[in-house]
Amino acid sequence: MKRILLITIFILAISISFSQKERKYIRSGNRNYLKKDYGNSEVDYQKAASIDTASFAANFNLADAYYEQKKYDDAEKKLIKLSNSHPDKANLADIYYNLANTQLRQAEKMLSQNKAQDAMRKISQSIDNYQNTLIINPTDKDAKYNLSYASEILKKLKQQQQQKNNQNNQQQKNNKDKENQNKGKKQNKDRNQGKNSDADNDGIPDKVEQNQNQPNKAQNPDTDKDGKPDYKDTDSDNDGIPDAYEAGKDPKHPKDTDKDGIPDYRDTDSDNDGIPDSIDPDAMPKAVIMSDKDAMRLLQYIKEQEKKTVKKVNLKQAKAKKVKVDKDW
Repeated sequence: MKRILLITIFILAISISFSQKERKYIRSGNRNYLKKDYGNSEVDYQKAASIDTASFAANFNLADAYYEQKKYDDAEKKLIKLSNSHPDKANLADIYYNLANTQLRQAEKMLSQNKAQDAMRKISQSIDNYQNTLIINPTDKDAKYNLSYASEILKKLKQQQQQKNNQNNQQQKNNKDKENQNKGKKQNKDRNQGKNSDADNDGIPDKVEQNQNQPNKAQNPDTDKDGKPDYKDTDSDNDGIPDAYEAGKDPKHPKDTDKDGIPDYRDTDSDNDGIPDSIDPDAMPKAVIMSDKDAMRLLQYIKEQEKKTVKKVNLKQAKAKKVKVDKDW
């Protein structure tokens, strides 16, 4: 019995020694983290985790250190593993919240790389995890705000994707129409020769685009100053929306949405709402897609509006929660 007791005491002594080393590294990591020395805090947390692989504090804080260094893939893997380790509810809520933030940052990176589909999937995952956070802690204001923010971005991205799909379908239709149109032109060449009443084939008669019937206005204008007069320019105001769409149902009398005397195809803010048509979803036809550059401008505009909202409600936006430190240390 004495021999067994001695072995037990020896094992207990070793266990206490390892526990003290683990806590020492975590404390060191916390000090470095608070000094924003995230590289060294990562090293300290890794050492602590190597001593006790099941240490929640070491692994959770390691994920935080990854996050602050923009190592979002590493942070995500660590947090997913922690979420499957059956932590208590309070810790699980923090895991879900930080995981959602990490996935939102991954999505932003994907958007900058023009990987819209991947970004949408990652934002959907972040939304799920903000919701998981709120199921556990319904009073978490940060999670509520970030859930709203992520949902709005996903909505805008889906709208852009729908525009892409519509444009692809419309492009096929346009190609077919153009083919038929070319056939018609060839058949009526002799009859139409010399008339050239619509040089840019946008549906708006040249005499309208040249202001022939409006002597009080500049004749043969070049609205966007690109060297091509409007009657030869399919996008006279260079807003990314074809004149054929902006002219409306009756191109002989082009649409003027805001009734300011400037037809929409020459007006860069056709509804006078303060948002340029080039990034205004309300002005964009379903069959016309924004370029990647325009899409990123729209996303930036959304973010600027969200920042104004943040200032109003005084909430944080997608920021990791503070490092957890066990109170017993």
